[in-house]
Amino acid sequence: METEFSKLNISGGDSNHKNCSYCNKPFTEELWCKECDPFRIMEGWTSGNSVIDKFIKDTMYNFLEWVPFDRFTDIKEIGEGGFAKVYSATWIDGKSYYEEQSDGSWKKTEPISKKIALKRLNGSQNMSDKYLNELKIHWEISNKHGLKFYGLTKCPETKEYMMIIEFAYNGNLRSILSNDFNNIMWVDKISHLYSILVDLRDLHELGYCHKDFHSGNILHASPICISDFGLSGPVNEQKSDGKVYGVMPYIAPEVLNGEPYTSSSDIYSLGVFMAEFSSGKPPFYNKKHDLSLALAICNGLRPEFGKGTPEFYKKLAYKCMNANPNERPTANELYNIFIFWRDSTWGSYGEVENFGYKGNEIKAAFEEANKEIPNISTSYEKNSDAVFTSRAFTFSNLLPKPVNSSIITSYVNNEVCDSQLIDLEVSNSIQLRDIDDESKVDDLVN
Repeated sequence: METEFSKLNISGGDSNHKNCSYCNKPFTEELWCKECDPFRIMEGWTSGNSVIDKFIKDTMYNFLEWVPFDRFTDIKEIGEGGFAKVYSATWIDGKSYYEEQSDGSWKKTEPISKKIALKRLNGSQNMSDKYLNELKIHWEISNKHGLKFYGLTKCPETKEYMMIIEFAYNGNLRSILSNDFNNIMWVDKISHLYSILVDLRDLHELGYCHKDFHSGNILHASPICISDFGLSGPVNEQKSDGKVYGVMPYIAPEVLNGEPYTSSSDIYSLGVFMAEFSSGKPPFYNKKHDLSLALAICNGLRPEFGKGTPEFYKKLAYKCMNANPNERPTANELYNIFIFWRDSTWGSYGEVENFGYKGNEIKAAFEEANKEIPNISTSYEKNSDAVFTSRAFTFSNLLPKPVNSSIITSYVNNEVCDSQLIDLEVSNSIQLRDIDDESKVDDLVN
């Protein structure tokens, strides 16, 4: 029986070796191991790397594919992050599908070309545990609700491995908000945040945290999905080099301060997303992303919200951005809140009360907030030192213990009414703006 791999002449492969790279037992026939692949779906190929071979075969029957690079056309670079380059391409054969026949054999369906994205993993010529970890995490999330992960290939020039993933036609969250903010109503914002929480909850339930959670890593596929798990890992696994990695405005203050990254640190980043959905602007776009901003964040500075944002929405976002990670909600708690909010905006709950509000109150508040969206300007001038790609920071114990500002304390403790919150927000922003004065950095450190 012909499979999708049987015709492929894969560079770097060794068609003469006699043992299966997966179980190391002798092949039943050339390049076919009956024990590992009884239906002969994946016979006749090798990536040239036993680690990759094993990883792909671990996904058998809902499987990833090894695809030669010459099966892609129209390859164009569309983005670059701190640890990878991303290209759009046409996959000539598209994803392989098989139908089981009456005699128990499997027949490949007719190929259909498909537009996909290729993510080239920088420095991945030798498949280390770091890169294999990203592949495994993305595969596990893809099998639940996340961005589709189809397989792997190899760049013929650099010999670096490339992930074949679903193409996000609408780009990332940052581009969506920049290009279409005034047409995104609150019912859509809440639905998008709910979709993000589906992936985040799955990630945390698998025992991982993202560790590089920012709007450039949220892709609008079908639906919005979390991507780029290059820094992700087990919650109890920490880097030992003393460096902090990520995009500074999204990094939790305790991580900036040298504390271990936890699932609560991802929740802080989600709170920043909530502010970004509200204002339409990237967080701290007008500030240098340097020590002075890290100091301000540790002293309670948080991103701004757009005019008309419901107070209960701000309150939840501030809870997510609490300086104390133990006081932040979990992904599962937020998932349940956003289900209620989403369904309330659809008119599903009416007089039903949950999380302190009735469904019709939630619906009315977001409908009122929609009236302000056309009046919110998303034009801005970015500081040349505001960097929104992931990079490494080293602060060497220069930062104070993170604290909440008075505005966050007031929101999470229900200490003031709405009219007082307006005055407090203005005075608090003036107070925290002084931290940007670089002449005061030494005073703050000392």
